[in-house]
Amino acid sequence: MVPEQVRRLRFRRTGFGRRGLAEEHVYAFLRRVVDELIARDAAEASLREENARLKNALREWQSQFTPRPGRDGDSAWTGDQQRR
Repeated sequence: MVPEQVRRLRFRRTGFGRRGLAEEHVYAFLRRVVDELIARDAAEASLREENARLKNALREWQSQFTPRPGRDGDSAWTGDQQRR
């Protein structure tokens, strides 16, 4: 459910002489639900942004340790040292 669905929701009024729900309580509840859904959506968006940031940071960190194509081993080693 999204906040706009809750905002659009309307309850029917009870007929004359019938007992029904107090509208002010129903709409106060709906406002509270909308506020909670908005807060949930904001928290989710924030977590998605943080997740994307962490994934990018991990990729950058991993790329520092990934051998580059076209190189044989560590470039700090000379040919004689590699044979030992």
